[in-house]
Amino acid sequence: MLTTPFPSEEDRAAWVAAIVDSSDDAIVSKTLDGLITSWNPAAERIFGWTAAEAVGRSITIVIPPDRLAEEEEILARISQGEKIEHFETTRMRKDGTRFEISLTVSPIKNAKGEVIGASKTARDISERLRGDEARARLAAIVDSADDAIVSKTLDGVITSWNRAAQAMFGWTAAEAVGQRITLIIPRERWHEEDEVLARVRKGESIDHFDTVRVRKNGERIDVSLTVSPVKDARGRIIGASKIARDVSDRKHAEAERAALLHAAQQAREEAEELNRSKDQFLALLSHELRTPLNAIFGWARMLQSAAMDEVTSRRAIDAILRNATAQVQLVEDLLDVSRIITGKMRLDVQSLDLKSVIESALDAVQPAASAKGLKIETVLDPNAGPVVGAADRLRQVVWNLLMNAIKFTPRDGRVQVHLRKVKSHVEIVVSDNGEGIQPEILPFIFDRFRQGDSTTTRPHGGLGLGLALVRHLVDLHGGRVRAASEGPGRGATFVVELPVAILGPEAGTTLETSAATGALPLQNVRVLLVDDDADGLDLTTVMLTNSGAQVKTAVSVAAALNVLESWPADVLVSDIEMPGEDGYELLRRIRAKERGGRTRLPALALTAYGRPEDRRRTLAAGFNLHLAKPIDPSELVLAVANLVGRTG
Repeated sequence: MLTTPFPSEEDRAAWVAAIVDSSDDAIVSKTLDGLITSWNPAAERIFGWTAAEAVGRSITIVIPPDRLAEEEEILARISQGEKIEHFETTRMRKDGTRFEISLTVSPIKNAKGEVIGASKTARDISERLRGDEARARLAAIVDSADDAIVSKTLDGVITSWNRAAQAMFGWTAAEAVGQRITLIIPRERWHEEDEVLARVRKGESIDHFDTVRVRKNGERIDVSLTVSPVKDARGRIIGASKIARDVSDRKHAEAERAALLHAAQQAREEAEELNRSKDQFLALLSHELRTPLNAIFGWARMLQSAAMDEVTSRRAIDAILRNATAQVQLVEDLLDVSRIITGKMRLDVQSLDLKSVIESALDAVQPAASAKGLKIETVLDPNAGPVVGAADRLRQVVWNLLMNAIKFTPRDGRVQVHLRKVKSHVEIVVSDNGEGIQPEILPFIFDRFRQGDSTTTRPHGGLGLGLALVRHLVDLHGGRVRAASEGPGRGATFVVELPVAILGPEAGTTLETSAATGALPLQNVRVLLVDDDADGLDLTTVMLTNSGAQVKTAVSVAAALNVLESWPADVLVSDIEMPGEDGYELLRRIRAKERGGRTRLPALALTAYGRPEDRRRTLAAGFNLHLAKPIDPSELVLAVANLVGRTG
């Protein structure tokens, strides 16, 4: 059996010497007087003095003058047998440069246990301290940054969280560190995190990735992210650092710019469309005026210059009368549209029987229908109930609808007219089995100058005014009109709804003259009038009170609601544009209080907004009628009268 001999004293001394000589740390021994007694190669490298230069000299050759007191303290403690570990201080090289070291000093004792000197191990920690300092500076920069800076593992677990991240997302570092990064990611965007981590694992960086994140309170914010891989000393990717910048203001500004650009483009398109429509209208107007004028002028010159037999002369006169009548009707339509737009159309209203009005219109269109071989079928309910309105204007409504049906129904076709009572209103229905209406045209069928075909090859003439007049006249009577069609070749149906008369003036008595006879049309009708314009409020109040209405006024939504709390109105007449809260908000709050009840307050929008889209918006918001300012007193009284008792 082989045994290893115990090393001799000489061997042990050799081993110790070898360890000292091969150490990376400076190992120095000194007497209690501070004289250097040994100096290893690492000490030569670190301090710059060779062993021959250093041994026998005072240890103060490596101590800066301002640090000499440390040496006295160290030697005093060593003399007491103490050991000093990891004492960080500053020392000096032979060339005078200073550097940071960590010292461990131990007492050297003789065989009797007496302290006779000290051994000192010195480690250069300059690089470490510079690294610590750099990391501290970096940490300070990160902590004071305006952008949120966050680090995470490759599993998405948060490992650091600066103050800007706390300010941006609302979570403190204590709350966030250790949590998954999905803490600030909306659920529907979790897939983004998977994609980001997959790219980071490949060593890729993600720059300026715009997305949405969520705060602690649930509020969402727009952010721009820059994500970079984090590597260890060996270059292995161990995580990711993320910089998040709040770009909500930028996004908001971009959205505003986009909205302004869209509005500008839309305005330009509308202006171009308006210009095209104007040119198209002028061309159509010229055509529609010149066509009958050509026949009138031509036949008149022939009558003047040529000898004609009786048959030809009668033919010429008939043609002149027919074309003159068409031209007169065209001019009347244009004037009617102008009166409606400027608010100057006046209605001579009375209680009337719609059956006789429809029959009168039928008599007027019968020749045109017979000329095309069209059959007009009628079902007129004699008990449909009276309405209050202008007989001539309602006759014009029916005539326009019938002529429209006749124009677009082919020879030997069929036109049907129905009069019936439906709940609180009367319906006039005109339908045909003609050409029908294209779906894209249907929403605009009642717009002025709008035609399904406005080309030079169109089979039918006209300016596109008839149906626009129908809508305006029906509006003035407190009713509404709608169109329906299953498409080209499948006919069309027009339905006019008018409120059943709830007033009692004698037939033939107009609203303008009823006040003179003492039969006020709005006697005891309670009207809540809302308008922030003092002059307008005063004028409308006089219009209504002169017709017998009891009027209470308000200049704001809050004031109107207070009035309704103690004074149940029969009708609401409200302006739309008001400061703070508008007429739409007033009606919304009124309708919310009515929800679940049996009755609803009839509402009239009396506003300076008079475009077709304005009218559609007010009706969609729940108003029963829309009248544009300036308004004729009789039209206002008629509208309010027709609303009384309606459940709208």
